[in-house]
Amino acid sequence: MHFDHSKGYTITETTLKPPRPLSIAARQTWDRHADRIHTEGRWQQIDHDMLCTYCETVELYLRFKDDIDTHGTLVPGRLKHEMVRNPSLMGLSQARADLIRLAKAVPLVHPRPDMDGVEVDHFLEALMA
Repeated sequence: MHFDHSKGYTITETTLKPPRPLSIAARQTWDRHADRIHTEGRWQQIDHDMLCTYCETVELYLRFKDDIDTHGTLVPGRLKHEMVRNPSLMGLSQARADLIRLAKAVPLVHPRPDMDGVEVDHFLEALMA
């Protein structure tokens, strides 16, 4: 628990609690994004249910990715010596597309990011070129 000086109230564990139970992997993603979004001051503006769905989809994506990393992109088919595309490739692709859509729906990042310092970055890049 800590006091948020910018908001004038105390942040507790329940403030950033997901609206439904999540698996351990999904909850780790939730905690990471919830803390960052809260720190950015956007916690009240995001869709918490969509953030849950995003976190659950990250877990699915990681499971598909692990299967592909473990078994490869080609796996044994029905016939002897036949190799077919790993079915997890389709799930990985669909989960990736869903994550991109969900990130915008949450919104996972601020739609108008703070551009302070951009001019300084461009100046430094020009000096180094």
